[in-house]
Amino acid sequence: VLRWTERRMGGRRTVPIEATAYSSDWRSCGWEWGLALGPLPLYLPLCAGVRPSGTVAWPLVPRRRREKVEDKPALVLGGATLAVLGAFGVAAHAVFCAAAGGGSRWRRKAAKALRNGDVTAKMTTAACAGALLGATQFPIGRYWGESHIAGCKYHGVTAMGTRPEEVRPVIWRHDVLRDPVGFLGRLVTMRWGAADGTIAADTDHYPHGTRMHVPGYGWGVVEDRGVDIKGPHRIDLYYGRRRSALRFGRQRVDVAMEEA
Repeated sequence: VLRWTERRMGGRRTVPIEATAYSSDWRSCGWEWGLALGPLPLYLPLCAGVRPSGTVAWPLVPRRRREKVEDKPALVLGGATLAVLGAFGVAAHAVFCAAAGGGSRWRRKAAKALRNGDVTAKMTTAACAGALLGATQFPIGRYWGESHIAGCKYHGVTAMGTRPEEVRPVIWRHDVLRDPVGFLGRLVTMRWGAADGTIAADTDHYPHGTRMHVPGYGWGVVEDRGVDIKGPHRIDLYYGRRRSALRFGRQRVDVAMEEA
């Protein structure tokens, strides 16, 4: 049990807190990809594996309709997925029929079948039909798989409506050898300056906008809250990658807070 031993150092108060790292990965946050089944209040989970709490999704999961209109990325993703599946299904059927006779030349027969104009036309038709159907009736989106908001759409934003950010230094202090992809991404998107990380806390004790310094993490700002984050002794720290979050894990640290 953590003891409340608040100290004041240089105009800042220091509090012992249990800090847990998390990321936007579905295994950390508890959301999952799902295929909405048209007008039915159900979705088909597309993420295979065990949820953070240890539960496994059912084949069909009830979804709550808070939003009357599906967002455009979900419609585009659903249309693109069904378009690819439709074209692939026609092509696979043509290859199977061509190779059904067996023999050593089945590969040539399959390639010839795919170059057939009728097969190409059928693939195009199937792709167009799949795109139309997916973009209107079967959007693919992210849904909360756990907690009291299970079945609601997951938008990936904090309680303040912002996108979570991982703490980052100025670009010339970025560790290029450890994270070359991240350095290149920052260079291209012109995110050269330093930024505070996103912290989730109990807003009854730490209001939104509270700035904290966590050893091993850096400076962060309280922008989110969590269902299981209760009391002044617990916070969650956002990481952009699951590997980085697992590396930090859960630690008990002395957190310094800026006075408002």
